[in-house]
Amino acid sequence: MKKYQKKSLLAGLFGFIVFIFGVVIMVSLAGQRLSHEIQMDAAVLINHVDAADAEREKLLSALNALNYSQCDDTTLLAMRRALFDATYVVDIGFFKNDKLVCTAGTGLLATPIDDKSPDYIERDGVRVRFAPAFFLILFPERSMQVVIVRQHNYNVILQPSKIDLHSVHAKTWQVFFKNKQTINHLTGIDGVYEKISSSMVLPYESLELCSQVTPNYCVAVLYPWREYISKKSMLFLICLSLCVMAGLSAGLLANYYMATKRSTWRRVRRGLHQHSFYWTYQPIINLQTQQVIGCEVLARFKDKFGTLTPDEFIPLIRKHQQTWGFTQAMITTILHELSKASQLPDEFKVSLNIFPYDVQQGKLSELIHMPALLESRFSICLEITEDEYLDSNIAHSHLQSLADAGFTLSIDDFGTGYSNLANLQNLCFHQLKIDRTFVQDIATAGLKASMIPNIMELVTKFGYSCVAEGIETQEQEAILKTAGVQFGQGWKYGKPMAIEQFKQFMSKQKSP
Repeated sequence: MKKYQKKSLLAGLFGFIVFIFGVVIMVSLAGQRLSHEIQMDAAVLINHVDAADAEREKLLSALNALNYSQCDDTTLLAMRRALFDATYVVDIGFFKNDKLVCTAGTGLLATPIDDKSPDYIERDGVRVRFAPAFFLILFPERSMQVVIVRQHNYNVILQPSKIDLHSVHAKTWQVFFKNKQTINHLTGIDGVYEKISSSMVLPYESLELCSQVTPNYCVAVLYPWREYISKKSMLFLICLSLCVMAGLSAGLLANYYMATKRSTWRRVRRGLHQHSFYWTYQPIINLQTQQVIGCEVLARFKDKFGTLTPDEFIPLIRKHQQTWGFTQAMITTILHELSKASQLPDEFKVSLNIFPYDVQQGKLSELIHMPALLESRFSICLEITEDEYLDSNIAHSHLQSLADAGFTLSIDDFGTGYSNLANLQNLCFHQLKIDRTFVQDIATAGLKASMIPNIMELVTKFGYSCVAEGIETQEQEAILKTAGVQFGQGWKYGKPMAIEQFKQFMSKQKSP
């Protein structure tokens, strides 16, 4: 799989992860919201339980405080007044000698009814009995589920179904009484507590809550996800769409970021700080003696994404005005590498390519303040490429100070750029370098090859030395020697080499 395909796959995977992360957040937030609604429902139900108990305690305490000993019109009136304002109590009864003798709804009973045993007795002596199928004397044909609470001479019949269901969001809930032995269903849907206790429900969708006021009275609420999602389907659809958009956007951004990270300029800029640039050395030969008298330092680039050619990174370094930083890095590195090369003789010529922009800006003047460069045992030649315009009036003083400091100055790639007679006359160059295109044209006797004698006339006129680059064949070498060219470089003599290869190459050469 190609690298860019792998990067695109990673970007897609990142987008998918963002989508999943968004869904997880959406579900988590929805779960918290669902849990909040369930807590509210449970709180509402518990409030009803507490309110029913409070109503029961208020009615029974008030009636018992009257100290009536028998059921007469006064007692019935008091019972009916209490029932009139009740919410959860559906009837009130009066007992005498543990027999029910009258109720607020029926009045005086023809035959007293024995009180039944309670299901449990509270600490204050209040007797509680749960009746899942109870028939009021007044409505003998209608069964209801009630809680019968007796305190002293009175009891009340509480109907849990009186709870206001409009304020409860969940459809599945249960109010029940729980102790160590039994669970008594009071209202709602029987079996909800057992269901949520069996761990057969999903997170967030259930809750059990017991009253702090009336112990053992609890509620169980179940609000299944499917009901919650169905109820808020439009909101979930919008959120899911946003997650999809977030995932796609993240994937596209990741792909763009990685593409940008792989862009040539990003790689070059990082390479300036992360040592992705390295330098190779191509030998320069004395064409008459065939001895290696120097080398040209050539920049190369390699990072984790691969290699870049000089034609790719040099224009970008120029465009973004990073030329001087690049040059400083080059000088620092090559001096460190060459200083350890014992195979190189003193005054070995080392040619460095310099940008015209740095000449124009006066940056090259800083070279005369670099002790390591000035004190080097090598002869440093600065090759000024002529692919950028060089104003001779501005450059003169800068180049003169370099020449005075002992540097050799060379015009690189002569004949391909902006060099002219004014530059040759006014600037203190020592060397002229014939571009490889002139040399390669020799074999075909092209127009550029015919210009070599003219170039050599200028070389002789101004007293320059001359180097021809790009020599690959014996024929090219012979023609250049006949024309008077003194030095040459090219694949015929050696390709650009890393420092260790170059040391080995120099070890094999005969001393001049």
